[in-house]
Amino acid sequence: MKKLLITFLLISLSSCGYSPIYSTKDTKFKINEIETTGNEKINKLFVKKISKLKNNSSNIIYDLEISSSKIVKSISKDERGKTKILEMLISFNIKIKRNDRIIKSKNISKNSTYNNNSNKFQLNQYEKDIQNKMIEKIVEELLFTVKTL
Repeated sequence: MKKLLITFLLISLSSCGYSPIYSTKDTKFKINEIETTGNEKINKLFVKKISKLKNNSSNIIYDLEISSSKIVKSISKDERGKTKILEMLISFNIKIKRNDRIIKSKNISKNSTYNNNSNKFQLNQYEKDIQNKMIEKIVEELLFTVKTL
């Protein structure tokens, strides 16, 4: 009986037609050039996530100027002075251009707090995961902004 129920649930949920709200499909604009300054690693991740819009065949073409920064700071320390809680702040100053004119300027910042880990490899992996999620949120917010222009 359990196998039948699980099979039924898998079949019904797998064909639900889920698609993200801010997907890059069916966009009515194209990102042509992206000029970046600031944190190189953050910029590479951002460009990689938004590069799907570079191959679009739309007539509405935008260029982006991006300045990024990433700050990781200690929020709380224990009685021995070791960091217990960290905060990561990622900021983007984005200028959206069309025909070499700035039509919109937007500052987007995301932050996250997390516990320190004595295993630095695991901490590094966790920070990369947080960073990727924050950049995805920033890209979604940028897409929403550009779609409303």
